[in-house]
Amino acid sequence: MKAVLEHYRGNEQFVARILDLMDQSERQYRCLITPFLTPQEQQIALKMIGKRLYVSLWGGYDQAERRRLMMAPYEFESDGEIVCLKGHYRPGDKTLAHRDVLGALMHLGIARDQIGDILVQKADFFVFVRGELSAFVRQELTRIRTNTITLEEYQGAVNYETKVQWHTTSVSSMRLDCIVAACIHGSRSKAQPLIKGNCVKVDHIPLEDCKVLCNNNCTVSIRGYGRFLVRASMRTSRKGRLMIEIGTYQ
Repeated sequence: MKAVLEHYRGNEQFVARILDLMDQSERQYRCLITPFLTPQEQQIALKMIGKRLYVSLWGGYDQAERRRLMMAPYEFESDGEIVCLKGHYRPGDKTLAHRDVLGALMHLGIARDQIGDILVQKADFFVFVRGELSAFVRQELTRIRTNTITLEEYQGAVNYETKVQWHTTSVSSMRLDCIVAACIHGSRSKAQPLIKGNCVKVDHIPLEDCKVLCNNNCTVSIRGYGRFLVRASMRTSRKGRLMIEIGTYQ
C-alpha cells in the first residue's frame, strides 16, 4: 500500500479511495461508481485497476471531459447514473458563462466532483449531475446572477463543439507565473498570489510553484478567470521574448 501511494505522490488521497473501491467491488461482488473524475484522475484510476476489474467511463455524452468510472468483477452495462439537466433563460438576459453556472451550483453546497461537464450556449446550458442530485438541483437552482432560469431533465443527444478564441502574445519564459500573467493580461506580481493561493491548475493538476515550466499545448485553469489553452511557437519577438498563442474557452 505504501509503495503504491509513493508511486502516485501528490495524489495519495485519491489513490487510497480508488484502492478502497476496488477492494469493496471484489469483496461485495458488485458494480461501484466513482464521482466525476478529471482526465488526470481517470488516467490514474485506469492504470491502477489495470485488468483486475472490468471498467467503464461515461460522462453523459460522447465528448465528456469529466466522467464517472464504473468498476466490477464481472462484465456489466451502466449509464453511470448520470442525469443531464438543460437550463433555459431569456435570450435578453445577460449571457451566462461556465463559471457562473458552476459557481451557482457550488453555492448550493454541491461538491465539484458531484458535477460533470457544464456546457453553456446563448440561451440555454447543459449540466451533468449524479442522478440522486437531479431533483434537488431542479428545485433549488432558480437564479444565476440576475437571470431567472428553469431546469428540466434532458433525454436527447448532446453534441457540443468547444469554442476557443485565440490571440498571440509574448512572454519572457514558459514559467507558470509568466503564463498566468499572460492569460489574465496582468503582471507576474498579480499572477503569483493566484498560484500560491492554489487558484491555478495546469492540465487539471493544482500547482503552487511559480517557477514550474509549462509544457507546450497545456491547459491552464485560473479560478475567477476561466480556462485557457497555451501553445508555444518557435518564434521570438524582436526583443527576444517567446511568442505564444493563448486560447480562451468561450
